[in-house]
Amino acid sequence: MLFLLVALGLFVYSCKDSSNPITKPGDVVFPATNISYYRHVQPLFNIACATTNCHDRATRQSNVDLSSYAGIRGRFYDIVIPKDTLNSRLIWCIEGRPGSSPMPPPPIPSLDLNQVKGIKRWIYEGATDTIP
Repeated sequence: MLFLLVALGLFVYSCKDSSNPITKPGDVVFPATNISYYRHVQPLFNIACATTNCHDRATRQSNVDLSSYAGIRGRFYDIVIPKDTLNSRLIWCIEGRPGSSPMPPPPIPSLDLNQVKGIKRWIYEGATDTIP
């Protein structure tokens, strides 16, 4: 009986999805250039922004959906202006500029400098959904 319980435990543990090691914002590290929306931006948004009661598809706080590229694309020239980091409101929020609500709100940790620079670089590079 003990052997059966151990075997069942190992089976359940081995079925756990370990293909996505990203579990907290600090796990997302952006390269200096060639930012990939699918490898860098969306994984960060999934953990820090597109969560329940925030910017997920269902809640859409402030009518902003960061759960997919289509959600962001729907707000181009409003929250994200490709190649324009100075006027993209997404940058205003993640940098906590005056007149904007600082994002992400506590208890989610603030984005680190690499992540802020990475999102700015993604916008500067055109805010595309290509996979470099």
